[in-house]
Amino acid sequence: MGDRRTILSTDKYCLTVEHLYTVEGYLTLAISIKSGEFMGKSNFCISEEQLSIFIQSLKEIDARLSGDSKIDDYDSDAHIIFEVNKLGHVIISGQVGGSHEEHSMRFKFTTDQTILERFGRVLGSLIA
Repeated sequence: MGDRRTILSTDKYCLTVEHLYTVEGYLTLAISIKSGEFMGKSNFCISEEQLSIFIQSLKEIDARLSGDSKIDDYDSDAHIIFEVNKLGHVIISGQVGGSHEEHSMRFKFTTDQTILERFGRVLGSLIA
């Protein structure tokens, strides 16, 4: 298996990413979310090109402390959105697992902006 990286871990919230494999420029990542009492895990398939665009977007919203960025799974409607609110906090929301799958989880929580740089750095290391 790939390298599992914890991006955020508190008593209430957790975000981890594991690179499973890359085939013809498409990465498959296992993304796990804990939000309150709920936990979910889903594979995300994304092209290296789209991942680079997402990483650049994270850098831009981190520099401006405003805006949002979204990562989508190519194989389902699973997604994660990072949005900076007017107080500079980062709201992470989305869905792990596709709606067509047996299980899926919608989530939303708030953290500080340091997650933007950490998540971008971990994802960037996968395509460097």
